[in-house]
Amino acid sequence: MTKRKKERHRCIIHLCKKKRNETEGESHGHLSWSWRQILLLRPLAKEHLIYKCGNGEKFSLWFDPWLHGDSVLALYGHRVILEAGLSKHARVKEVIWEGEWCWPQASCDLVDLQQRVRNIPVSTAPDSIHWDKVGEAFSTTRAFHGIRQRSSSVDWHDIVWHSKRIPKHAFSLWLALRGAHRTKNKLLAFGVVHSAECAFLCGETETLQHLFFQCPFSAMVWREVLLMCNIVRPILLWVDEVLWMSTHARGSAFHHTVRILAFVATTYHLWIERNRRCFKNLFLPHQEIIRLVRQDVSGKLASGNSYLRCERYHSLCVNWGVPLGEDI
Repeated sequence: MTKRKKERHRCIIHLCKKKRNETEGESHGHLSWSWRQILLLRPLAKEHLIYKCGNGEKFSLWFDPWLHGDSVLALYGHRVILEAGLSKHARVKEVIWEGEWCWPQASCDLVDLQQRVRNIPVSTAPDSIHWDKVGEAFSTTRAFHGIRQRSSSVDWHDIVWHSKRIPKHAFSLWLALRGAHRTKNKLLAFGVVHSAECAFLCGETETLQHLFFQCPFSAMVWREVLLMCNIVRPILLWVDEVLWMSTHARGSAFHHTVRILAFVATTYHLWIERNRRCFKNLFLPHQEIIRLVRQDVSGKLASGNSYLRCERYHSLCVNWGVPLGEDI
């Protein structure tokens, strides 16, 4: 395990381990919002952690879930701490004597505890924490797939998260496909704005479907981009455009990559131009939007080295300003 992976491992274990039980009333008010959201994942992560008790020197006697996946506090409450006469900061080793479990027998709960721990072996090995299976190396990839919420697959996955993607473009398209862009029709419903008129001054209501690509301004841009991709067809409704791209831009062929990059770049720069007009009162002509799209796509295509620029793709390379050559 590399040094960086070990640090990640320790960080995740620390996140799940170093805390007081919620019933203690610990306040997180001084922590940032993002860190508090991460802390909310602790119960989820805890389901995958296996606490293997050894010599008892590391584990909290009361708060760590070393007792068959649960903490003593979760099973018996605060009263058991008082009955045992031990500090709330006590370690497991404090109830181990000469290699045997030795709980105080001052209450029924403590007697029950002594019975519960009898099948947990005591050893001289250090306490250890494992992810899902004892002995397997921890990896952030396995942890992510273990705790993430799974959804059904979508047809547009490959046009957003393809290998040649431009990250900021892909993220913007992902938001659009999830319906997360705050278009003016939504803002009007929230009472944030007083008008939902399209930022491209066509007089129509701004919705996601209108913005991509029923608005005359965005349609003009998209029509030119399609021609640069050597595609001659009518402009479709948004859902149909996404479906068309999902069907006609699959795989790693050069012309498919051009289509995907062009589609995603167009939606990105139209959204940026929309925001520029709304928040900065600055206006770029449609030719400038096309130039920005062409610049991003050609830059991404020129940076690759896996395509053979043959006669079949000559016109695409010319359209997008990609330097011609042999093997690249």
